[in-house]
Amino acid sequence: MRFAMYLFVTVNLSMPLYASSSGQIGRTNTVSAGCGGGGCHGSSANTATALRVQQAVDGKISVAPGSQTRITVIVAHATRPAAGVNIAVKTSETSTTAAGTLALITGEGLRLSAGELTHSTSKSLTAGEASFSFTWTAPTTPGTYFLRAISNAVNRDGSAGAADQWNWLTPVQIVVSEASSVNEYAVVDVAVTPVPSHESVSITVPSTSGEKLRISIVDQLGAIVSSNEETASGDSFRYVWDGRRSDGSLAPQGYYIVSILSDRRLMKGRAIIIR
Repeated sequence: MRFAMYLFVTVNLSMPLYASSSGQIGRTNTVSAGCGGGGCHGSSANTATALRVQQAVDGKISVAPGSQTRITVIVAHATRPAAGVNIAVKTSETSTTAAGTLALITGEGLRLSAGELTHSTSKSLTAGEASFSFTWTAPTTPGTYFLRAISNAVNRDGSAGAADQWNWLTPVQIVVSEASSVNEYAVVDVAVTPVPSHESVSITVPSTSGEKLRISIVDQLGAIVSSNEETASGDSFRYVWDGRRSDGSLAPQGYYIVSILSDRRLMKGRAIIIR
């Protein structure tokens, strides 16, 4: 009898830890319990954990039918040392029907399960961030699909407690449409200086005289805090962001993406504001 009771307790204590450390699926729907629920992590989403998609502009990614695209989900948390994710692409923001095909990239710490991605083990955050990259092959049928994700930032104490803080990604639209000269973008990463900054940052990108440029400052939740449109006058264009929102108020400290979009190129750099 004593042996049976000992075995019962050991199995039930170890199973939740295993499930948590090796990732779970089916959590990306924002009308679900997420990472909360009985015996799990914090009961509700926490904005201290933030998710964004590196390739998204204004909450959208445009791709050609049947094409394969590398996508990176970035998780940010100021104090937790590690995080895990669940990533899916569905036919709507709340649908259970998968769209396209997700595939692994070696070394990203992810695994496939039932058509979704989750972590094989939690990934350490560096400078408050961890990235998870993968590929997605679009359906051959044009349409709008939804990239959904959830992340749990953990304290690595080995238990699923309220100290772990999780949150959803605001679903990103993936627009699958026939390629044209308008939406065939080349994505270029460029430097933003200084990093970090206490006030303004600047970014210099190649350009052509008369080129129309749309500049967006995007926060770590994917929201546009400032936007502008300018015309390049030569073979390089320098833009200075003064660290303020469109209404003139100071943007809070944190991570930002400075995005400059032309008719053929998307040029992006990361800014860090410290107040």
